[in-house]
Amino acid sequence: MQSCDKCKIEIRGNKARCPLCGGKLKGEPESPAFPALKRKIITRALLVRIAAFILFVFCLAMRIVDYASPAGISWLPLAIISAFVGFGDICVMAYYHNNPLKTITIQIYVGMFISLIVDYYTGWHAWSVVWVLPGAFCGMVIATIITGLILRMRLQDFVLYLLFDTLFALVQFVFLFKEINPFPLPAVISTAMIIVFFVGILLFRWRDFASASSRYFNT
Repeated sequence: MQSCDKCKIEIRGNKARCPLCGGKLKGEPESPAFPALKRKIITRALLVRIAAFILFVFCLAMRIVDYASPAGISWLPLAIISAFVGFGDICVMAYYHNNPLKTITIQIYVGMFISLIVDYYTGWHAWSVVWVLPGAFCGMVIATIITGLILRMRLQDFVLYLLFDTLFALVQFVFLFKEINPFPLPAVISTAMIIVFFVGILLFRWRDFASASSRYFNT
């Protein structure tokens, strides 16, 4: 224990100077009762601010390059949209960093959205709706199940993710009805597989689905 001869007091802990007179202390300092926690070098707020600054610089640089180019930049809208999507993706990751399942789901949706944008601005060859969307929806269902098993979650903890994946997979029929998808077989097969899988959940694990629904919707 440390002590101050001038103030005649004893001081617990580890102090460099006397808190009363500022003089030197004698004795052996004690270990602190609570360990000092290391401060995070990069916080979530700082990460978002850095991403916002990079987004601003990138957009400004693109506009300057487009202005200086005699013919302009044809892919400028695609680059700016992708930058904003990337910024939104970083914000989502920073907000949901403690929820891996939600982070993975949003990442896959962002990837599908970007593929549609790239396909559209590169002449629309329909590769995004023919191959990317069917594969991404099936992959998202598989990733949801694997993540739930790894995190040792019960089915009722992630069954609503499977429900939303099934509902969003039906969006592929919009491209089919509007004849935007020239090769519909992968979309039909993937959607059918997802629907059959979820119907199986409803038939054999209805209690888990009902429990998750009542908890989420407060019914």
